[in-house]
Amino acid sequence: MAHLLKAEILGQEFTLKGDLEEQSLEKVAAHLKEKIKEIQATLPGANKVQLSVLAALNITYDYFLLKEEFDRTMSTLETKSRQWLLKLETGFPLSPSSEV
Repeated sequence: MAHLLKAEILGQEFTLKGDLEEQSLEKVAAHLKEKIKEIQATLPGANKVQLSVLAALNITYDYFLLKEEFDRTMSTLETKSRQWLLKLETGFPLSPSSEV
């Protein structure tokens, strides 16, 4: 079920709609506001469009860093899972001290 949340961002009211719980939508809006606030602190003369685009770029950059980390972690887990499965299938005894 879609939830709605009214949020004021850069002096303009937006209605956020999503499948997330209202509390999660609030976190999304708060995160965006925080990014904008960080940019305003370093670029006090920036206009609303500049702030919005820079916030979007910063959030996208953070997303890609996390996605790369997630992909590396998943790759490592898949490799280790295959190794453990092979050990189980070949009857290799497992012990708590076994390194994969």
